[in-house]
Amino acid sequence: MIRQYLTYPAAHYNQQADMFMQKWEPFCPVLVIKQLLADIQDLMNALYDPEGQSTLDYSTTLIVLMILNIQESFPTSPAQPSGQSPNCIERLSLAHALIDKVVSQGNIRSLQALALFALFNQLSGRCLILTTINGMMVRLSQSLGLHRHARRFKMGVGEIELRKRLWWWVYVFDRFTSVLHGIPPLVNDVDVDNDLPIDCHLHDLGATELSHPLPGERTGVFVFLQYVSLGKKLSRILNLLYTTTQRRDGARKITELDRDLRVWNQNLKAHGIFFDIGDSDLQHLAGYTGRPYQSATLWLQLISNMTMNLIHRPGLSFDDTSPEFGICLRACLNSGTAVLSLVESLQIPRWLRNLSLVGPATIFQSSLIHIYSHLKFGMSKPDGLPSPDASMSVILKAISLLTADVQSSVINQAQENFYCQSLNEIIETLQSLIPSLPMVAQGFLETEPVINEDDPTTDTFDEQAWGGNTLDALNYMTASDWMGNGSSPFMDFMDLGGS
Repeated sequence: MIRQYLTYPAAHYNQQADMFMQKWEPFCPVLVIKQLLADIQDLMNALYDPEGQSTLDYSTTLIVLMILNIQESFPTSPAQPSGQSPNCIERLSLAHALIDKVVSQGNIRSLQALALFALFNQLSGRCLILTTINGMMVRLSQSLGLHRHARRFKMGVGEIELRKRLWWWVYVFDRFTSVLHGIPPLVNDVDVDNDLPIDCHLHDLGATELSHPLPGERTGVFVFLQYVSLGKKLSRILNLLYTTTQRRDGARKITELDRDLRVWNQNLKAHGIFFDIGDSDLQHLAGYTGRPYQSATLWLQLISNMTMNLIHRPGLSFDDTSPEFGICLRACLNSGTAVLSLVESLQIPRWLRNLSLVGPATIFQSSLIHIYSHLKFGMSKPDGLPSPDASMSVILKAISLLTADVQSSVINQAQENFYCQSLNEIIETLQSLIPSLPMVAQGFLETEPVINEDDPTTDTFDEQAWGGNTLDALNYMTASDWMGNGSSPFMDFMDLGGS
């Protein structure tokens, strides 16, 4: 069965593997090229063994299938067509069938295969399966001792470096899965004593010394190290602000986390990566055209803005007369606006948005915070808050992006109807809230909401279509009353500012 999916000579798959390593190392540096090419050759020899006595390595099979799917479905160049072909879908079906066999092997190669399988699903936006894959990877990596320091094992420098890269990729994937689904992470920080990877070239597991870049240069692993750094900061954010037991002294925690993230951002500039968190001015990106790792740099910028949003969002539960509330509101507004500006102006591909947690929910929340700020303060504009024109531009930008997502999903048939229906409901929600904005209701600002007549409509806001009082009984009818009540706390969250 596997043979029908791998019909080309080994040289073709070697070329695909080499291209994958060059393009995707900043995002997932879990492979070593020399060993990978040797494994591919062994796989092809086993597949085409005339005697049929060779044993297939299912982990190598899954690695090759995922390399082919990622290369075909997610080109790094915007000029290349993207999308999943019938061959890609068939390979994915085979990959699902191989998962149990791969996990049962329980070695480093099987963890590499699971990492590439997880990467493909993450790039594709298949969110629901990520928790299952995350559990498999965390369990396997801990059983292999990857979370422990190298001094506990007798290994060469190449194998030690690979184990560190694998562990920290799994660690950050665990954190991002936690943020995406709102569930506790599986890895406990107190159980981890492994060092961070080194910015170096790793071509051979048997190498006796590592190959470091020349002064002033960096490898793709440098970007991955920044990703790991953000993952560790996310871990602190989740522990300090998003648990059910450690909610006191929120203002101090937010200030410390904010300062820590800005120091990280400032240190990047010494390495030629120039952007400011919360800055929606895109002039600094003019020099990025044609630079290596451009997508990876944008990836860091999107994730850092998302991280800043997570730091300050709990602060919206503070007393709205306190200085801390205004600081947190401005930070959320700036970070959300920066994310929307990057996505719209640079036409960031869907796979990069999925990798950066910039899904429809993020786009919706980034525009909703503008609606909230103007409903909260009316026509009075506190210092640092955007003007009505600027906020309206952001809201319409979000509607435009969501509408484009609906059209793209319909054209590519990449999602089920439920996905498109959910997007349409989000769009309708934003459109229904625009007339309630003070600058629109009082005639100071005119706008024509973006409406796509070709999109299917839903019954979400049609009272006659509800056909019962079930939603009312669940108190759903009053879920957004806070938006019209300027004196109420933000979404009834507990005040984190108490001591």
